[in-house]
Amino acid sequence: MTEPLRVLQIANQAGPLRLFMLPVCQAMRDAGAELELACMRGGPNYVSLEKAGFPLHGLSPGSWLHPLTWLRAYRQVRSLLRRRRYDLVVAHTPAMSWIARLAATGCTGAVVYMAHGLPFAPRQNRLKYILLRGIEQRVARHTDAVIVMNRDDAEACERFRLVRPGGRWFHVPGVGLDVDLWGKPPDQDRRRELDRELGLSEQRPLILYLGRFIADKRPGDVLELARRTGPTADFILAGEGPLWKRIRRQAAQVGRNVRVLGWTECIGPLMHRCTLAVFPSVYREGLPRFLLEAQAAGKPVVAYDVRGSRDAIDSGRTGLLVPPADVDAFCQASQRLLADEDLRRRLGQAGRRWVRGRFSLTASVKAQLSALAVVLAEKGIHAPWS
Repeated sequence: MTEPLRVLQIANQAGPLRLFMLPVCQAMRDAGAELELACMRGGPNYVSLEKAGFPLHGLSPGSWLHPLTWLRAYRQVRSLLRRRRYDLVVAHTPAMSWIARLAATGCTGAVVYMAHGLPFAPRQNRLKYILLRGIEQRVARHTDAVIVMNRDDAEACERFRLVRPGGRWFHVPGVGLDVDLWGKPPDQDRRRELDRELGLSEQRPLILYLGRFIADKRPGDVLELARRTGPTADFILAGEGPLWKRIRRQAAQVGRNVRVLGWTECIGPLMHRCTLAVFPSVYREGLPRFLLEAQAAGKPVVAYDVRGSRDAIDSGRTGLLVPPADVDAFCQASQRLLADEDLRRRLGQAGRRWVRGRFSLTASVKAQLSALAVVLAEKGIHAPWS
């Protein structure tokens, strides 16, 4: 009897696995593969991931600023890979992908790095850019394939040879999303309940930002938009990260119409409640899911013209892209949309069609499975979903 294909999906934290990878894991398992997950223990996403129905290997948590974290993670991952002898390892997030790709040498059938945004990007500090690019080129010798989500990363794979000799890179339409689910607004009772909970006014438009509170995501630019807009609109910023407390303090100084929330599970109702979604990130984005979700919900979007965001938005048709870190342009584009209901409606309707045609969950899962089947076939391993 043929043994089932054994697959490990591994990341730094539980978030990428829980939020993005469960649909493709389920598709693999439905085809007959055995799926296992691995990440550092801790956090609300880890608790949810434990309940997802896949064997989960918890790795010791620690700061990547501490050398012992790297050594401990390598030893634990190497031990896991030697014991379990996977046919395929799919690594996510830069640090853990470096460890997993090196640790997999000689004890895994095929190793794939799924890049949710390559760690080096043009706007970085030059030394940091050279260092991160050099690391990626070094671990490329242990990488059978790289899966990327945007055109810039695809070009970088080809230009800098980020796979072993004979390896491949694939460009997929992100991790996908359920367009029908995001296109369905909550009922009016839920909307009124949300307004009461958050103190929102039906007479004022709502501007929404969802994302990590880190410097390169520039949540402070949303606060500047709130300052310039004044109390004529409500603002919600939701997420978590090292800048969260600072942004919350600054938001209180802007006005009572600006609210900063922590991690929330009511993303869908918030998305449908908002008038405009804004994403002032200059981070090393892969394909920002927030932008896709907003467009799937029929909302116009404003973002900086950077890697990933320019793939997620058809500028001028589904949303507006402005020069990176140009706060004036960001505020002007956002206020232009707030003032033009007809333009918002046209962009929102086009955005829903755009996402459905390019970034559906079905399209993403199909593209990922196809890429992995090619990699396995080149190793003489049959993918049960092919």
